[in-house]
Amino acid sequence: MLALFGPTAAGKSAVAHALAREVGGEIVVADPFQRYRGLEIAADAPRSPERAEVPYHLVGDLDLAADSTAGDFAARAHAAIDAIRRRGRVPIVAGGTGLYLRAALCELDMRPPPDPTVRAWAEELARRPAAALAELEARDPRAAAAVDRANPRRIARALERAATGEGAGPGDIWAAPSRLPSMVACVERPADVLDALIADRVRREVAEGLVDELRAALARDDLARGPRQVIGMAEVEAMDRGELPRDDLEARLVARTRRLARMQRTWMRRMHVDLVVDLADRDAASGACVIAAAWRRARDGVV
Repeated sequence: MLALFGPTAAGKSAVAHALAREVGGEIVVADPFQRYRGLEIAADAPRSPERAEVPYHLVGDLDLAADSTAGDFAARAHAAIDAIRRRGRVPIVAGGTGLYLRAALCELDMRPPPDPTVRAWAEELARRPAAALAELEARDPRAAAAVDRANPRRIARALERAATGEGAGPGDIWAAPSRLPSMVACVERPADVLDALIADRVRREVAEGLVDELRAALARDDLARGPRQVIGMAEVEAMDRGELPRDDLEARLVARTRRLARMQRTWMRRMHVDLVVDLADRDAASGACVIAAAWRRARDGVV
């Protein structure tokens, strides 16, 4: 099977699509936000024309009232991968988060979610970073030293684990062996090219109706915690409260997306990667050809 990773907007989705057409594949999307119906623009989910050409799995399978968990995703992804193989097709896992990509490829020790009371306590405390970090320092100094202090969600997760006595997460997600023979490829771009692509994506999403899509989600009384984390949700809320000028929205979204891309590059450095393809300023088809050729060599070597 194939796995494809890379920073957001680098073109991994387009490469995965071209690869699926080239090798007879089906795509398992390893992105929690693309699972939600109603976040198609915000999550940059595959649209109807792409889905008519290539089978996609774990896209649009959740309502906005549900939370996507890595454990649930892993079970569904493994079932989809096994079914693809039984059909004689090639599973292609294309991911936006390191945890979800590894959950699709490996058997991780997924812990159940914490008690809702603990989660609510941690998330409320994380709204006051200084107090949250002081509490985390008292409960788990090592976690306090390691946590991303600029990310309230990560602070909240660290507080949950400290409060329940759990470890740092589902084992070592980077060292766990793959369930099946796999080739992991990463798609890259030079920093200046990627920055321009991110800005282009944000402009396109805003033009396509991103603000209205997110407002519709926010208007729901049953909107779950998970979809609230998608880039743009907090910014639209701030804009509607009068705390963010409309003219500053695109710049704020670009900045957040660039931070995500930097985090994804950090994940890439921790993964075992078989192939890195720097697309430079080329289109996805060129990267798909390189990866398909390497995959065929690896497959033939196994056989």
